[in-house]
Amino acid sequence: MILDNISQIAIHNGGSLTPLIIPAELTGGTGLCNVSIFLDDNGDLLANIRHVHYSLYHSEFNQKFYCKWGALAYLNPEDDLTLTTGNYLCKLDRNTHEILEFKNVDTSKHDIKPIWSFVGLEDARVVRWNNQLYICGVRRDVYDNGQGRMELCEIDWTQDHCKEQTRERIQHPSQNYLEKNWMPILDMPYHFIKWTNPLEIIKVNLHDKGKEKVQEGILDTISCETVISKNDSIKLPFDLRGGSPVIKMDGMYVCITHEVDFWHHENVWKDAFYYHRFIMWDEDWNLVKVSKQFQYMGTRIEFTCGLALDGDDLLITFGYQDNAAFIMRWPKHLLDRLEWEDLDELKI
Repeated sequence: MILDNISQIAIHNGGSLTPLIIPAELTGGTGLCNVSIFLDDNGDLLANIRHVHYSLYHSEFNQKFYCKWGALAYLNPEDDLTLTTGNYLCKLDRNTHEILEFKNVDTSKHDIKPIWSFVGLEDARVVRWNNQLYICGVRRDVYDNGQGRMELCEIDWTQDHCKEQTRERIQHPSQNYLEKNWMPILDMPYHFIKWTNPLEIIKVNLHDKGKEKVQEGILDTISCETVISKNDSIKLPFDLRGGSPVIKMDGMYVCITHEVDFWHHENVWKDAFYYHRFIMWDEDWNLVKVSKQFQYMGTRIEFTCGLALDGDDLLITFGYQDNAAFIMRWPKHLLDRLEWEDLDELKI
């Protein structure tokens, strides 16, 4: 049985659930979602909120949408099929999680004409490595087939502006059609978990820079290489996909992954439920614990982009139905309320 509303467990046991809201006059009332967080060394709690220029609506019962995406509809002001993403960097109050300051990330220095319907940097995680602030996410708008690649974007954030200083497309020797949801490892600069099951960790080579010519311009690129690869796969019903950054807690590496249960609406169109798991490795990257599936609020689409350790509490940020962004304070001892897999039974 899936634990389908862990936000209620948090609220009733000393935690909290707080929506993150940018004024509607700036967003046009369209969706805020898939928020990531980073607890800076100076105590600042930073967040990156994805702003999508559409509202997501699911069909119910026997309703039918004439939409290529299936039993749901993306409703946007332009009434076309362009789904645009922007990003707001924010500073939050560490106790109340109120937004204290926010700025829309200015990407104009590196933008080229988009040629695919998904436009902008999606599901960006915010991180500071070597005293430099970055957001890293997937971009799909430079190829006419929607092929996605991860990008590492250096951010210059001052009192006056928030600008994308550099944008570098990460090239891996073995790439899939859609590379996304790589999880930054916070205490290992420029390292990401690319795959979770089995584990693959890559390192970005900042000094191996290049150029890639695409239809509408030239992109800056950097290379990466696989540095850790494990063969200890476990058998689960769905693929483990990336989610939060990877943090260090009690001598273990910890993250939250997601998995997607695709199913078909009775009109034959595709829909999905999203589920989450805590994953824990020891310091040698041996798999130690895998939680059973859970949901935050029991809806179809929930997406985790943020995880931080604040004293005895975990801070978890997630998007809800592509329409809302939340931060949850989850007292660490409540991990005992989750159910955990028997790894011996799941080994392949």
